[in-house]
Amino acid sequence: MKQPPTPDQLFDRAATLCAHREVCRDDVRQKLYAWGARSEWVDDLLDRLVDEQYIDEQRYAEAFVHDKALFNQWGRVKIRHMLEMKQLPASLIEQALQTIDEDQYTGQLRELLLQKLPTIRAKNEYERAQKLLRFAAGRGYEAELIFQTISNL
Repeated sequence: MKQPPTPDQLFDRAATLCAHREVCRDDVRQKLYAWGARSEWVDDLLDRLVDEQYIDEQRYAEAFVHDKALFNQWGRVKIRHMLEMKQLPASLIEQALQTIDEDQYTGQLRELLLQKLPTIRAKNEYERAQKLLRFAAGRGYEAELIFQTISNL
């Protein structure tokens, strides 16, 4: 029968995870429970990881925003929602979202809509615009920016 992990073993394992990629407290909490950590150990382990700078939620949020905006081409609404689900503080989320370059962001939305446009079948311009709007909203872009971009296409 296998022995349950000790707090030191769990810390080492979590530190290794944190060293390989940016993670937030919520991600590590889930991993610790999956690895068999007792609930009374989890907060202490997380605090120790933060104190020793293995976990930095500001750094995590900025990396998350950068990657999702650039590579996944998500809008601010979707990124904010995903970070809220990871239980990050609202002030930290807003600060991270401000790192998005506005010109790049609007240009990215324009390119997404231009790529989508030829694939849309619509009976009229209104229906086409509605489909583009739903597509961009699903990607998490703000409605006002979508309207503005569609009208400029």
